[in-house]
Amino acid sequence: MKTEILQKYQGLSDQYQSLSDSKKNQLKLISGARLISFLGIIPAWYYLNPINEILAFSISFIFLISFFILIKKYIQTENQLLYYQQLVKINQNEIRAISRDLSSFDPGNEFIDPHHDYSYDLDLFGIGSMFQFLNRTVTTRGKKHLASLLNQSQRSVSEITFKQEAIQELAEELVWRQNFMASGAETVNQKNSNQIEDSIGKQITLKSAALLKVLLMILPPLTMLLIALNISGIVEKSFYLIPVFSQWAIFLIYSKTISKFNRQFERRSKLLSQYANLLWQIESKDFKSDYLINLKSNLSVKGKTASQITSELHKILNEFDYRQNILVAFVLNSVFLWDVRCLSKLYNWQQNYATDLPHWFDVIAEMDALVSLANSNYNHPGWITPKVSQSGFIFTTEDLGHPLIDENRCISNSFQLINQEQIAIITGANMAGKSTFLRTVGVNLILASNGCKVCASGFEFSPIRIYTNMRTSDNLMNDESYFYAELLRLQSMLNLLRSGENLFVIIDEMLKGTNSVDKLNGSKELIHQLISLNTHGIVATHDLGLTELAQNIPSIKNQCFEVQLHNDELNFDYKLTNGVTRTMNATFLMKKMGIIPN
Repeated sequence: MKTEILQKYQGLSDQYQSLSDSKKNQLKLISGARLISFLGIIPAWYYLNPINEILAFSISFIFLISFFILIKKYIQTENQLLYYQQLVKINQNEIRAISRDLSSFDPGNEFIDPHHDYSYDLDLFGIGSMFQFLNRTVTTRGKKHLASLLNQSQRSVSEITFKQEAIQELAEELVWRQNFMASGAETVNQKNSNQIEDSIGKQITLKSAALLKVLLMILPPLTMLLIALNISGIVEKSFYLIPVFSQWAIFLIYSKTISKFNRQFERRSKLLSQYANLLWQIESKDFKSDYLINLKSNLSVKGKTASQITSELHKILNEFDYRQNILVAFVLNSVFLWDVRCLSKLYNWQQNYATDLPHWFDVIAEMDALVSLANSNYNHPGWITPKVSQSGFIFTTEDLGHPLIDENRCISNSFQLINQEQIAIITGANMAGKSTFLRTVGVNLILASNGCKVCASGFEFSPIRIYTNMRTSDNLMNDESYFYAELLRLQSMLNLLRSGENLFVIIDEMLKGTNSVDKLNGSKELIHQLISLNTHGIVATHDLGLTELAQNIPSIKNQCFEVQLHNDELNFDYKLTNGVTRTMNATFLMKKMGIIPN
């Protein structure tokens, strides 16, 4: 399966590279033709004018028109080239990702939060994290939405089921997903792109909008008419200066508003174009799953599609950018009242659509995140779609592995908490695999709760909120010791349980900051608390005294990772078995490494 997927990505990469090379050749030809057409304008007039003035004008005009057409063609072809180059990059990145090289993808360092329910303990964010493993987002808003999805573990059965269908549908649409990614590939790199909906949402106050609309209908046509009459000699006096000066007077009256508009929307044009392309990608696709159909249904208002309306705004901003050229701005504002016209267009656009645009950006962000999750499903066809239980609590897995560990090295384990079982106490020697197993359970539960396939051959679970206590650290600035920081974490967990929250807890070696006797007594009392609050979860420990609880409490079971000592060497099989470990290896390893005398 892995080979087939690699071949598919390589085939697409080669295909798009060929198209990219073709566009490069086209650009060379267009560039040459554009140069010839430009250089031909003056010679055609100069050499043909003595022969025939009409012929000279016609040929020069043809060269001029050809020049402008070729400029437009060059821009279109250049955009197509960039598009194919993005598609090549997308497929090459996936080839590297399957080979465990995730360096091309944003790790989401800004989302690292030591105080979150579980994300810090489960390594969801940062270099080599689950976020970097999943992230294929192309918008800043989409990246944040993907992070928020991973940071939420509890959802309804129906929401998970709907998302499973949607994500799998997108997983099977490889070409569409890559076109979506290529359409928005640059938006994530633009500064403050996530603020665009905020700026557009702040509507401009336009004084005397109705009167301004009338003046825009009268003054420009009147100006052009008087200029034409003056040039033709019908009107000798420069009456056209009256409407020209009137336009500049109106421009000065609205200059502050124009400047405010310019500050609010400058450099938004390209970003809006990319958002319009992303919206069009969604609108043009016929989806089958209810979740995606409902998502798409939000992209229309007043008989227009979201991409059309966004393109209208993009066009207005492009027109406003003409003012960047001082000479062009002078002519346009003298004859067409250009900046005020653009201001009026924006005002009308905002009145009709400004409140809708942020909702469309939400749709883009949701689709952006779903595409990332669907990409994971596609890249791992051997993974299983979890079964979601609707009654009681159940958690059962077969051949469960960690998604970030190479499949050639990954040791899978089966695990279950069913019927009356509540807490699994897992023991084992150092480096035997306890902490890795806890994270394996945690990250697969996060994938499952988001509607993704999981790294297992069987997986059934009940939706539940996850809470971990694995990697507590002290805080010197707040004068918090390591032990106190862990107590605060456990207190937060118990407060949630006592308030009625349904938690699946994952605890790795609780109360590490105190002496062994105190630690054992405190740990036993904590587990009694968890049992009394109907909590489910896993507790890993080196303290074998904790396993004695299973003798009197039926809802506790003991499992372990065992280590074999053979020929003065430790052998780890990383397999979870029933019972309590019989081997500890700290002293052995310290002697082996020369830390203490052998």
